[in-house]
Amino acid sequence: MKIKNVETIVLKQTLDEGVSFAYSQAWYNTRTIMILKVTTDTGIVGWGESFGPAFVNQVIIDKYFKDYLIGKDPLDIEVIWEGLYNMMRDHCSKGNAIEAISAVDIALWDIKGKYFNQPIYKLLGGTPRKKIRPYATGLYRHVLPTDMDVLVEEAKGYQEAGFKAMKIKIGFGIEDDIHAVKAIREAVGDEMMLMVDANHAYNASTALKICQGIEKYDIRWFEEPVPPEDIEGYREVKRHTSIPIAGGEAEFTRFGFNHLLGKRAVDVVQPDCGVTGGISEFRKIAVLASVNNIQCYPHVWGSAIALYTGINCAFALQDFPNKLVQEDMLLEYDRTENIFRERLAKEPLELVDGYILPPTKPGLGIEINEALLEEYRVEA
Repeated sequence: MKIKNVETIVLKQTLDEGVSFAYSQAWYNTRTIMILKVTTDTGIVGWGESFGPAFVNQVIIDKYFKDYLIGKDPLDIEVIWEGLYNMMRDHCSKGNAIEAISAVDIALWDIKGKYFNQPIYKLLGGTPRKKIRPYATGLYRHVLPTDMDVLVEEAKGYQEAGFKAMKIKIGFGIEDDIHAVKAIREAVGDEMMLMVDANHAYNASTALKICQGIEKYDIRWFEEPVPPEDIEGYREVKRHTSIPIAGGEAEFTRFGFNHLLGKRAVDVVQPDCGVTGGISEFRKIAVLASVNNIQCYPHVWGSAIALYTGINCAFALQDFPNKLVQEDMLLEYDRTENIFRERLAKEPLELVDGYILPPTKPGLGIEINEALLEEYRVEA
């Protein structure tokens, strides 16, 4: 079996004014995603996805990776990964080149699963669990300053939909952040698991002031309190709060995570397969997390391809050491407006009593709605 064709597809969805949203760094008015289609000479097709600037990732694959990939055996996943990485390591061992490799790697794992007629998590070693708990990522800002009543209603909606955990976007100032967490905790009660995510909006001293204001609200973790480059800032926040500190969505490859984990800068590490080098790197990072006794949960942001990649990786993660008191495996489940998450898979994801069950179909476990690709495809 050989790789016959490599096709990059950039998709764009314009968000109406009523559903555009802000996190601490920018407004989201559009969604632009790069999807990768890898076709073999046997007819098996693998699908991948890159996080980050879609057209940049597209150029890297089209101009630098495609010729290398054509004719390769798609089951030689590690060989191909190292070949692509070595092609770029002198110039961009972090950033878009790694995100482009991520799309290739995910597509090759999808091919491998279909070739062996197994879900990817089975090929990664199987799963110790029957279900995983998704947490709703939402509670962004649609107006500034924040309308707390709107946030509270959104949080109640996730609770009514069966979610048992949700993540609040913060990073809009100390008073705003504390007020939002307080209002949502009071609205959803003590049983709901709450996380907060500042998207690296602060320095350590400001992040600690927020920690002091929200510790009493039983926060499962504080995600990206400081910029990803500020490892010592992570360590400072972690030393002075009882809230577990999370990060890693903006880190790349096992080399970057080795530094992050070796410094014990986080309590929860969150590699994203569309960022850090694909499924191949995710499983190496999971081993590093295990070696350092640090909890690993997948970060997910993107289309149904990204979601099912995260699902397979979450099911493949092994249990944390405490065998008697075991927390559910958690998986990020974005709830903002996203047609590519909801309609790119012909059969949308269904929750069962608030949980995700293991995929049963081979590869990623989804069939792609290619008509949607043509409808939303754009050129640079």
